[in-house]
Amino acid sequence: MSESVDSIYDEPTIHEYPDPEHFAPNVSRHPALLGLDGYVPPTLYNLESGLGECSRDHGTTRERDSLRSPASEPHRFHEPGALDPDYELSDTATTQDEDVTDSTSEDDPQDQRFDLIKNIHNHESQDLNWRPRAQRGQSRGRGRGGRGGKRGLRRAAQPTPEFKALQSQATIAFIDEDFEKAEQLVLQALQINPEIFSAHNLLSEIHAARGDNDKALRAAWNGAHTQPRNPEIWSRIAHLLTERETDDRDSSLREAVYCYNRIISLNSNEVEARYKRAGLNRELGYYGRALREYEQLLKQLPHETSVLRHLAETSIQLQKPERALHYYKITIDHFRNNDPQDNPSFDWSDVNIIAELHSIQQQYDEGLAEVKNMARWLLGRRSASYWDFFTKDDREWDADDEPRRIDVPEFEADAYEISSYGSGLPMELRIKLGVFRIRSRDCDLEEAMNHFEWLDPEDTRAKAKLYDFPDLFREAANSLLEKHYYHEALRYYEPLQYVSDYEDTSYLSEMASCYRAIGSDSEAVECYQHLIAIDESNLNARVQLSNLSKNGVLYSQHSSNTKEVTKRAFTKPNKKIDQQPKRGRSIQNGIPRNKQRSVPQRDLVQASEAKLLFQHWQILMDHHDDRDTNSNNPWMTCANILIQNFRQNKIFYPVDKHHKFYGYSRKARLLAAKPKHAQDRMTERQGDHHEVFVANPENEDLVVPHDYCGISFDSWLDVFLEYALKVAKIGDLKGSYEIVAAAFHANVFYHSPHSLFQIHVCWFACALWGNDDETLCNIARWFMREYQFVTDGYRLFAALNKLCDGENSWYNCGPSQKYLLRQIKAVDFSLIEDGQRKSFWQEKASYSTKDRKGNPVQAGDMDVALLMVYGHILFAGRSYSYAVNYFLRALALDPTNATIKLSLALGYIHHALKRQAENRHNILMQGLAFLLEYYDSRQQAASASEKQEADFNVGHVYHLLGLTHQAIPYYERCLELAAAVSSDMLECRGEDFSQTAAFALQGLWAASGNTAMARDITEKWLVM
Repeated sequence: MSESVDSIYDEPTIHEYPDPEHFAPNVSRHPALLGLDGYVPPTLYNLESGLGECSRDHGTTRERDSLRSPASEPHRFHEPGALDPDYELSDTATTQDEDVTDSTSEDDPQDQRFDLIKNIHNHESQDLNWRPRAQRGQSRGRGRGGRGGKRGLRRAAQPTPEFKALQSQATIAFIDEDFEKAEQLVLQALQINPEIFSAHNLLSEIHAARGDNDKALRAAWNGAHTQPRNPEIWSRIAHLLTERETDDRDSSLREAVYCYNRIISLNSNEVEARYKRAGLNRELGYYGRALREYEQLLKQLPHETSVLRHLAETSIQLQKPERALHYYKITIDHFRNNDPQDNPSFDWSDVNIIAELHSIQQQYDEGLAEVKNMARWLLGRRSASYWDFFTKDDREWDADDEPRRIDVPEFEADAYEISSYGSGLPMELRIKLGVFRIRSRDCDLEEAMNHFEWLDPEDTRAKAKLYDFPDLFREAANSLLEKHYYHEALRYYEPLQYVSDYEDTSYLSEMASCYRAIGSDSEAVECYQHLIAIDESNLNARVQLSNLSKNGVLYSQHSSNTKEVTKRAFTKPNKKIDQQPKRGRSIQNGIPRNKQRSVPQRDLVQASEAKLLFQHWQILMDHHDDRDTNSNNPWMTCANILIQNFRQNKIFYPVDKHHKFYGYSRKARLLAAKPKHAQDRMTERQGDHHEVFVANPENEDLVVPHDYCGISFDSWLDVFLEYALKVAKIGDLKGSYEIVAAAFHANVFYHSPHSLFQIHVCWFACALWGNDDETLCNIARWFMREYQFVTDGYRLFAALNKLCDGENSWYNCGPSQKYLLRQIKAVDFSLIEDGQRKSFWQEKASYSTKDRKGNPVQAGDMDVALLMVYGHILFAGRSYSYAVNYFLRALALDPTNATIKLSLALGYIHHALKRQAENRHNILMQGLAFLLEYYDSRQQAASASEKQEADFNVGHVYHLLGLTHQAIPYYERCLELAAAVSSDMLECRGEDFSQTAAFALQGLWAASGNTAMARDITEKWLVM
């Protein structure tokens, strides 16, 4: 690199693309990939006392340093064959399995503390010796200079005599219950050598004896990392974490999962750890991980019913009941070869679970047959298979043999005990049979009522079945209401009024619907009154009450007119409204939520109610104060109710979000479920939220609506986005993301480019309020993907990531770098001829934007902004030599751009300051040449702020190089231009660097001993 600056312009730049998977050291790692399984418990990096600091300084940091890649040394500038950096999690950055042979005492520290203290010196350094796998004949990885070297953690240091003395004194002080002295001594010992487990264990015991369980847990956590291959320690810490009482329980559970990860990494066949980890994942809401854990457990423990039950609950929460049914069928086939007494683990609860799984899948006939077959087997009548042919009724489970069971020719009354028939069937399964009968294809009400009558709904005495099985009463009533058997449903609804704490809003609403259906309006009014007393924010009850008043129904407390009822609908609610309806349910629940409503009332609110609420929201919007941070103000209450009503309409949230919205009718839903190519053939013309005529197979025109409840979809989107912005402003960033995500996943917005644009603009606005750089980076990448080869997309990416000022940020993480590199490849691919493409490229470019005809949009020219953004990502990752390569390409396209020249100058100068830079002075001169060209360009500008910027940047570079005598004149010129810059800032132009320059001058004068000049600068420029 001895060429002059002019020679760089004369010779064309030779550009070679790097192999993204080969080089990673100079690029900062992704923030989310710093630990095992993408998660490092905060305890490791948030230690408070001296123990935490000494452990971090002498142990954890040293461990990370030993794992750092030798290739992270600076590379030579334009070294032949060198590659551009790209992100990957290198092998040397991963945690290795340490081969430790430690024999930890198995004593319980709580019960046998002093026995452990007496033997505490028996397992010090001699029990902690280990050697990396690379020393066992496996030369893996590369060391410094490209030679093969050792990998893994270094050998633990031997305890010094001073450490042993301090440890012994701390132990004696602990036995004497002088905990303060013992803590000081053991902390001193840990400062000498933080890698001895016994010291950490003693410190944990000291904190536990003083009642400080949190510090005891942190000390034990640090000690566990000194013996990473001891599963008993990790198991004990995991148990303490799960039993820990804290406000942030999720963090404790994630740390416990980390402990079980370490145990399973040592022994993948560890059943107990895997079982507990699955339970923790369920509690954290990671149902997919939990389901995979239970499936793995079933491979290790086939036909284990306790695992099967947890798997069934998890599969229901994931809405995948077929997975659980598959494993249950395998288990049933295995158990049926034996007597039920030989398989005590399989009992009636498993039969109930299987019935519930069939109910969720709406397999009522199959569930009916399966329940009867398994019940017969558990009751000892496996050989009576002739009952399988009686599918039209359930006479097998009658209370007495007569009159129906005796009519079966194969039936023998003395063959089995009478208790193995009707009375032997549990009540839960009997009600399940009734529900299956009424929901089956034949809808046999008579047979269903035969089962429901076992509940004896007329009996309300103290020992009645009503008080033992109130959930079964509700389940039977709901199934009858679903099929519009209102009189029969009320027989099971009304007794529930005698059960305390069982009346809720859904129960009262369902019973009121039955009363209205049979014409008992006065009873319906009472139900609605009671419902409003429980939940004043229930708009449906108020509207129904208003409709009853219009029909002339007189009642005492609510004799006001419709206007008054509507006015009360907007009062402040006393009961918090759920943010999202529950999708899953437990095994004990009777009927899915979506099956409890009758067909004529599928929507949560009527159109008139939604219109009224929206009009009120618009009025409040005009008078809304953005400074109001009260989350319960009327404006936010109305918006929240509207959003919940919209989200509870499942038509807008299909299982596959790629299904378009064609309307609310059954034909429209069938059309939406067809493959995309079939929809394209049937669609004649299509637009965003306009009426669309789609030809269906029956030659009828299907009009696609553009509104819901009389409110246009654009207005619904305004409600979503306005509410999300307000929630973000009051500090609930997660809640705002949930609202925006709900709008994004709605099919009426997902397939509208204009709506998607508005949603993502709102998304990054919320992220800006919360300073969430991860979300900002992801949203900016969406704009670059959807509007590929558009300069504003790359500029937006750079602008949104201006908040990221650290080295380890989402701006220069691996995924962002790889994505932008693919964009540059795509531009180059589209600009060269076909013959050259075959010679230089082995794969096609990735085009993500299409025109109206569906053809991919290609780049018309290389984008300077794209090259600069990618160059600055490399610059932020300290890959200065490769960043200069892209800056030079940008300069060739825009030779007069001052910003490119400044970037080139900084790239050369920073590379020259690296340790392994060759011909350092020549590189510095090239950087200074570009810097002075930048300065000349800026000095020709008419704006005073641009001139001041140039003076400050040049002075700052000289200051960086230690040339303070050169930096001072430029800093002083910054101060001279302060007045002119202030007038420019009144016109919203530029930025004032005077205070920053004054601060730099203050430091220079103070460092040189001229305190008088430093004081003058401070008093004139730095005093507010």
